[in-house]
Amino acid sequence: MQTTPEPVERMWKTAQFLPQSVRLLGTRYRALFLAHAQQCRPEGNAAEVADALAFVDFMVRQERVGLLDNERAALRGDARALRRRFRLLRQGEAISAHEKWKILQWVGL
Repeated sequence: MQTTPEPVERMWKTAQFLPQSVRLLGTRYRALFLAHAQQCRPEGNAAEVADALAFVDFMVRQERVGLLDNERAALRGDARALRRRFRLLRQGEAISAHEKWKILQWVGL
């Protein structure tokens, strides 16, 4: 059984998939990601991608965090780049990301 990495380790691994968002959120990224990390548990081969996609969803749903227009646009842009290749699956607290092209290969398209 694979253990979930510590939240800070998850934060830095996930940051590589959200370059624009991390740059614009700056020091707020750490606090916001740690709040997100308490709500889900990434699993699978693409756990960092799943964490990145779930973080974007978390940020979009936040009402108490005031995002500037350029921060919101960066989150959407980073998520769009990831969603071209991956889709996010949720099962309770567990999240995972699966490559879309593999699904199409399994179906035979």
